[in-house]
Amino acid sequence: IRPLPKMILNPEVTSIFDFTFNDFTLVDYNPHPAIKGAVAV
Repeated sequence: IRPLPKMILNPEVTSIFDFTFNDFTLVDYNPHPAIKGAVAV
């Protein structure tokens, strides 16, 4: 079992409406390998 990643929010932001993309940090994220499969179009 893999440990869960953590999302860290910028503590300097005081209003939920002031968050931007750069205020979020993902720590300890370790994705599984891609699942490959045939696709018909």
